[in-house]
Amino acid sequence: MENKLKVLFVAAECAPLIKVGGLGDVAGELPVKLQELGIDVRVVIPANKDIDVPTVYQGDFPVNLGWRNETCIVREVLNTPVKTYLVDNYHYFGRAGVYGHRDDPERFAFFCLSVLEMLRRFDYRPDILHLNDWHTAPLAMLLREHEREEPQLSDIAILYTIHSLEYQGVSGRNIFNLFGVKDVVFKVDKVEYFGCFNPMKAGINYADLINGVSKTFTQQMLTSKYGFGLEGVLSNRKHQLRGVINGINTKNWDPENDPYIYAPYSKDNLEGKKENKRRLQEDLGLEPSDRPLFAVVSRLVPNKGLELMEGAAEAVLKEGGQFVLLGSGEKFYENAFLRLMSRYPGQVSVNLEFNNEKAHRIYAGSDVFLMPSRYEPCGLSQLIAMRYGSVPLVHKTGGLADTVRDEGRYEGEGTGFTFSTYSLDALLRALKKVLRLYETPKAWKNLMIRAMTNVPTWENAAREYLNLYAEAREENRKRRIKGRKNPF
Repeated sequence: MENKLKVLFVAAECAPLIKVGGLGDVAGELPVKLQELGIDVRVVIPANKDIDVPTVYQGDFPVNLGWRNETCIVREVLNTPVKTYLVDNYHYFGRAGVYGHRDDPERFAFFCLSVLEMLRRFDYRPDILHLNDWHTAPLAMLLREHEREEPQLSDIAILYTIHSLEYQGVSGRNIFNLFGVKDVVFKVDKVEYFGCFNPMKAGINYADLINGVSKTFTQQMLTSKYGFGLEGVLSNRKHQLRGVINGINTKNWDPENDPYIYAPYSKDNLEGKKENKRRLQEDLGLEPSDRPLFAVVSRLVPNKGLELMEGAAEAVLKEGGQFVLLGSGEKFYENAFLRLMSRYPGQVSVNLEFNNEKAHRIYAGSDVFLMPSRYEPCGLSQLIAMRYGSVPLVHKTGGLADTVRDEGRYEGEGTGFTFSTYSLDALLRALKKVLRLYETPKAWKNLMIRAMTNVPTWENAAREYLNLYAEAREENRKRRIKGRKNPF
């Protein structure tokens, strides 16, 4: 173990222990694949009232949080594929819900300071600190601002992964004061942001290497349209900016061995796909039909392209197609789709819930997966849809652009359909191409097979992250050499 590369993966959530979104999937899948490649990887996340698993006590210690001390209790989760630690404090984490609390900036400040104390106190000394999103970004600042007094910290290279640039954790100067670093750090070229503290800016400026979760998203982050105010900060570090597409777990999402779906099938034998569609229609109260069944599995929030989705669904229904939605979110959108269902009985099924079993069945039973997101750093749903032969129709942005090859442009080579301009007209033009190809069964079958064959996996992503770790270590080595030449 001593000769293995050591990676500490730090995140706010980790499936299956606790999951809110895509970050949880990454934290649950990527470290497992890294371990299979021979990496000594460990995961650390905040404890949470919703995490109900056996653990073993590892230690406790005081954490200095501004003018007071709080107690951190560290527990190791038992029976996990990768060694996983929970950072606990009853005041901050003895409650349900990962995010959405008024004191989130303070809670995650405590988490970052606790992980720093773990690095000081525990025997495990990582070569790489892999940080994720704003919740863990201040750790980069803490390591670099303490390394002069604690030189062992300078040996740790930092990779910072941005999963969502929109959420940056911006908070008041009072949160910055909790970290106990020098006041000189609170300036515009480090962490200050219009008079506030921006954790994500700290991660970008202090990390050795930064990456986004797809190559297109990484380039889009440098623009004013998608940079969410940090495009200038990222541009200053564009030479340390990389992109790696996420993958899916092909064992968990496998139509040939999926216990949730009605009938198994594969790219070599697609007969079961028809049975899944028939049974799904039956269970959801849809009329038996050979017309295309369009599906959406999504949170109902504006960035998912819902204003386009409603118009596209209407067009599908007028052509005799069917539409099924699974998800929940803002009431405005929920009500809009419920009205659509009342106007087209037998053609529309709206399921305002998150139901894992039903999601599997919808992926397996649908013909087309609709995902017109306004922006999408990576996206997971389109990858699952491809795996199940549900042809994706997506807005060409972020990870959607990287994972779906447009059949309209690359006839006979595509894995789905895309539209470039974010407008209903552009989506409807792409939709016509979908409906036209669906009328040619052989061409449609070949498209399904290509989609099922070209799904990004975590095995591929893990190898790319290995390369990033090597780059981060080299960047850190050059930084330390430069620092020795210019100590002041």
